[in-house]
Amino acid sequence: MASPRRPGIAIGRVLGVPIYIAPSWFVVAAVVMLAFEPTVARVSDVGRPATYVVAGAFVVLLLVSVLVHELAHAGAAIALGMRVKEIVATLWGGHTQFEDHAPTAARSAVVAVVGPLSNGVLALVGLALLTQLDGGVGRLLVVALAVTNGLVAVFNLAPGLPLDGGRLVESAVWAATGQRWRGTVVAGWCGRVVAVLVLAWTLGRPLLQGRPPDLTGIIWSVLIVGMLWQGATAAIAVGRMHASAERLDLATLTAPAVASPASSSAWQSIDPADPAHVVAVDDLGRPVGVLSPQTRRDLAASGQPPVGTPLAAVMTVLDPSVTLLSTASGADVLSALSQHPAYSYVVVGPGGDVVGLAAGQQLADAVTGRA
Repeated sequence: MASPRRPGIAIGRVLGVPIYIAPSWFVVAAVVMLAFEPTVARVSDVGRPATYVVAGAFVVLLLVSVLVHELAHAGAAIALGMRVKEIVATLWGGHTQFEDHAPTAARSAVVAVVGPLSNGVLALVGLALLTQLDGGVGRLLVVALAVTNGLVAVFNLAPGLPLDGGRLVESAVWAATGQRWRGTVVAGWCGRVVAVLVLAWTLGRPLLQGRPPDLTGIIWSVLIVGMLWQGATAAIAVGRMHASAERLDLATLTAPAVASPASSSAWQSIDPADPAHVVAVDDLGRPVGVLSPQTRRDLAASGQPPVGTPLAAVMTVLDPSVTLLSTASGADVLSALSQHPAYSYVVVGPGGDVVGLAAGQQLADAVTGRA
């Protein structure tokens, strides 16, 4: 079996969590270095090409800040009993991938808020270090790092997804209503509002000052607002999908089915008019195939196949893993759809006996609200 694809270059593990640098991070690293280098050349006595080395050092310090932010999320999650899959530094900073959702609103809020708080701490540490530095390249780097971390802390607390402040909004709505995914949708809409306000501020402020926005500012504002809008829109979609999944009743989407050994011809004794699907099972009782009522009627009408034909010869093969317990929740169904997408799912009882068959498209329509 092929190994899972890595999201980037592995640089180590902290708290047992693998850390990666995505290829896109190097793009923003180059842009930041080129943008910061003129400042280094202007305010220090360092000559080129050493100015690029200093600018590169600032980029590395920014990476450290990103990793501190993400490790704060990961550390809090682990301390609260959650599992963390990985940390990835990306084009837009970084993200921490969790293997499960926070079980309570309070835990979700704690995991969210520690990220910006860690940047605030780094900003305060930078300010404290300034009292020990008289000037030079070291002071420039510390000032830049303190200002950047302060801005990141404040910006990340803006009340809208995909920012950490949006997760706090989600947690507040969750705690107030008991509905997690309503909180996600509300926080997503708040994220859209934040995106519009950011665009209005970055483009409107220069106009209020009597000057047109510069091209660089326009490009950066469009990129940032695009990222915010996309993340907010995705959050709304995810929230709605999970809310629909919570309302899903698997029994109403399960068609009748009967089990029959794949290696035998017992299926031919079933009345062609019977509306049940025939689920083929192997010697261990695992579903391995299915024969639809329509296919059975077509075979009977054509006089095929001959008596004694095993079910395996006419069935549509199924992956044995595409089964659902009859007691499966909407979240379980959603997980099955994402991890094992299939045309049909065999629904089995607690003892493994075949209960029915659920169409993958019907399940997908139900969890996306299209049913």
